[in-house]
Amino acid sequence: MFLRPATMNDHASVLTLAGQAGFGMTSLPPDAEVLRQKIANSEASFAGTFAKPGEESFFFVLEDSATGHIAGTSGIKARIGLSQPFYSYKLTTITQASSQLNIFRKHQLLQVTNDLTGATEVGSLFLSPDYRRDRMGKLMSLARFMFMAAFPDRFSETVIAEMRGVQDHEGNAPFYNALPRHFFDMPFAKADYINATQGNQFINDLMPKYPIYLDLLPKSAQRAVGQVHTGSEPAKAMLERQGFKFSGYVDIFDGGATMVAERAAIDVVRHSRIAQVIEITELPEDTAQCMVTNDQFDGFRCAAGRVAERADGVAITPRLASRVKLQQGDRLRFYPL
Repeated sequence: MFLRPATMNDHASVLTLAGQAGFGMTSLPPDAEVLRQKIANSEASFAGTFAKPGEESFFFVLEDSATGHIAGTSGIKARIGLSQPFYSYKLTTITQASSQLNIFRKHQLLQVTNDLTGATEVGSLFLSPDYRRDRMGKLMSLARFMFMAAFPDRFSETVIAEMRGVQDHEGNAPFYNALPRHFFDMPFAKADYINATQGNQFINDLMPKYPIYLDLLPKSAQRAVGQVHTGSEPAKAMLERQGFKFSGYVDIFDGGATMVAERAAIDVVRHSRIAQVIEITELPEDTAQCMVTNDQFDGFRCAAGRVAERADGVAITPRLASRVKLQQGDRLRFYPL
């Protein structure tokens, strides 16, 4: 298995994966034309021909090297909110007191903000259920940070990840039903799909700009704020181990947590290392397993394999060298899995 930039030849496979992803994954909608444009934008970004420099998007697929099957996707948006506003709710606190009644109260408010404008966003992370093994999900997620570590000037100092919020199997979201639905007058799945395929102008047109008292929402909606879908909990935990934190920003549709980190503080960015390949040979089974990338931009590859550190470089296996397109004398970046 190895991660590489998506090409238009992957379109049909990506569409199939998007259909498996289900409700609420705005960054991977099951829409053929939207996904075609997503891949085209990524190809232009890797080629250096994207029409809006600084707003590039990089879309990757996970390929089974044995069969050529496309098993997963992940992506990065270099900077968000520059062409279309990026909306979040921010949880804030106010206090109120009455000396006459000897009452002191704290209230949480939801305020529409554009605070995260210009941040780098990671998303589009989906792995086919048949491949959820051998730390493949971890490889797909962390490979994006390896790419940022290799090409830091292309990305913002702040990195975010919007997590899918609380929803049931039919796509009903308690937060959406309690608040946004009153203004959009449509089911959650439809609003989420419009946002994914047509942009978010309708949020600006229809959502109230005034603060919302959280106490006024039903308990089910209050409990959903800042939480994540059960299927997204492992991804959230992985991000937390990398240094991401929940800072009070939540998705405007389902109330899911938005995780935030400073790029330079992400563990992969801080602790991945560069070395020269001095030997390509079979290595003992107890050799350390690492994720490895080459130093190419448009030819970026990432895979997991054995890496043995030597005094003047590293040794890797022929299998890993083939997957990542490395030869003796090349530079690689590695990070323990």
